[in-house]
Amino acid sequence: MRSYCTDLTSIGSLTREQESWLSLEYYQKSYNKLKKDFFVAVIFSEEHFKAVVTNYQIPSALSPHPYVYFNYFTDQQEALHWLESIEKGQDLAFLSTVS
Repeated sequence: MRSYCTDLTSIGSLTREQESWLSLEYYQKSYNKLKKDFFVAVIFSEEHFKAVVTNYQIPSALSPHPYVYFNYFTDQQEALHWLESIEKGQDLAFLSTVS
């Protein structure tokens, strides 16, 4: 498992072209190299987060990949806490199978 934190508070939303590239190329290439699921914490400003929740729709061509797990935040500490809890959960799952 790999985890990433992306803070979009400084740059704002991605363009449709950027989202398409991520979904159609980057995620698959990343998975092909990592051979593991990856978790992404995305941090938005409050205004951006509200706009995303209110207006965003994923086009059918950009449906989520089964190996990428996203969670969205407005606070960096919460985002990092989520990623840490995922990693701890993975460690616990590994330890319980080894015992």
